[in-house]
Amino acid sequence: MSRSRFFLAALAVVVPGTVLAESPEQTPVGAYLWYPEAGGPKSDKECLDLVARVQPTKEKAEMSLWGTIPESDPAFGSFFLLLSETRMEPTYGAEGDYDFGDVRLGKTVNGETPFKLVPDDHPGVTMDGAIVARAGTEIVTVTLRGVPINGGRRDRTTYFCRFEDEGVKT
Repeated sequence: MSRSRFFLAALAVVVPGTVLAESPEQTPVGAYLWYPEAGGPKSDKECLDLVARVQPTKEKAEMSLWGTIPESDPAFGSFFLLLSETRMEPTYGAEGDYDFGDVRLGKTVNGETPFKLVPDDHPGVTMDGAIVARAGTEIVTVTLRGVPINGGRRDRTTYFCRFEDEGVKT
């Protein structure tokens, strides 16, 4: 072990919570609130304001997936993205769309995670994409590359906001 790596390792023991430069970044697995305005949020404040208004939780995200959020709930009418190590489940996906299905997440570097998605409605297709969920920002983007549209192909970027649920930030 080099002297600098030994020092960093020793520092991590002495100062809990220290992150080593060589440690892997956390994958963006979790639940995210869809940002409904075109072009996405211009600042973290726009996401924070949306989260304060909607009051999302992971439970509400799962209820949205099944269409069971009560009309009286502030989250009613909101959409979410549920992302696990193996599934991408937006609660707004339309039949025949390309944005939900089995997913393989790549290695996260600088807050960007490449992925390969096999859409449920198109099992013979593999879509490439990237999730950008950098530390220190409330904004999360998901880009699908080469989505078939009107006889051509286009990239599609969708914007989401992080939210805290029971002390855990997604």
